[in-house]
Amino acid sequence: MDKALRFTEGHPMFWTSNAFATVEGSSDAPGHVYQVGKQGADEVDAALGPFRKCTFDAERVTRETFVLPTIQAQLARASLDVHEGRGFVIVRGLDPQRYTAEENLTIFLGISNYIGEQRGVQDKMGSMLTHVTDSKVWTTPPEMRHGIHTTTGLAWHCDMGADVLALHVRSLPKSGGSTFVASSWTIYRELAESYPTVLEALCDANWPIQVSGNPPRYIVAPLLHVSDDKILISVDPGRLGLHPATAKIGTEPPVPALSQQQLEALGVLSALATKHRFCLDLKLGDIVFINNLGLLHARDPYVDPANGPGRHLVRLWLRNPKLAWTIPQAMRPPWEAAFGPNGKGFPGLEKRYPVEPSLVYKPPKYTAGSAAFVLEDGEDVNAEGYI
Repeated sequence: MDKALRFTEGHPMFWTSNAFATVEGSSDAPGHVYQVGKQGADEVDAALGPFRKCTFDAERVTRETFVLPTIQAQLARASLDVHEGRGFVIVRGLDPQRYTAEENLTIFLGISNYIGEQRGVQDKMGSMLTHVTDSKVWTTPPEMRHGIHTTTGLAWHCDMGADVLALHVRSLPKSGGSTFVASSWTIYRELAESYPTVLEALCDANWPIQVSGNPPRYIVAPLLHVSDDKILISVDPGRLGLHPATAKIGTEPPVPALSQQQLEALGVLSALATKHRFCLDLKLGDIVFINNLGLLHARDPYVDPANGPGRHLVRLWLRNPKLAWTIPQAMRPPWEAAFGPNGKGFPGLEKRYPVEPSLVYKPPKYTAGSAAFVLEDGEDVNAEGYI
């Protein structure tokens, strides 16, 4: 039997969607939902107190300064669940409408520290978070924005480069916008049993992943990787092959196109993710943590209300040095773009934590379906291994 198939048996990250169904009539929350309760909410308010007395500074929000005496044990279990359990958790029970935007961000950062205290950079400008929304004040047409800044659905992908994806639900849409997760462990097992040639293609280290626009540069890497008794997945369709905006008519493409076999493999991967997907059923105020190396995620299109903010999530990329998975060499460039060479960060970079979405949307040169691993011009922070 395939080594990976052996260690999927009985592992909590090998799951199907019906594993998390709530028993009808039961008042108990599903196992992936961590309710903070009144005591937890009171502890959060107490931890927030000192920050209300000074100017907002996100870098000051640490485990040592945002102390949660009792629920820190609950959050420690949640972190283990993300890294060694089912791969995702929801921290529920805090109402964002009780707090200002700065207080909500402080709470999000404070709780996230207990899941993974190291934060990843999301672009070369030093942005440490992203507002996932379609702001009503933006006049830039949706087709000129990244996918996360529209109401369209998002295909199955990972936020390439992040260990843990964290999302804080600030407000909800009128309808739609469901977030789904699917386990690479479950997908791997079905691939091995029913689609062995597709599995081989996904594990081949020959997928072209574009990492810069001008000049167009790329790496080659597998989309699935098995090591250290773990199944890692790293795929974003918007990063595979040559981005159309960087193609030049009449010249040889600087980034290889995907082969027919690779296109078919992506189709099977997406179909199996949909088959085994689980809907997170997010509520207002939820803080979601997803193992971005072990799970894929996707989003349905949505409709915002005519009045009010509409769907608004805040995104962080996290890493827990003590529980972190080893990043294979072939998958390191996107990861080092977020966490620095060898994961040591970017000491000289000025870090930015925008509390609210920008009032003016600046159209990116290279739009992408997920806006996960952002395509930028010039040399990347770690050029090793680039072509």
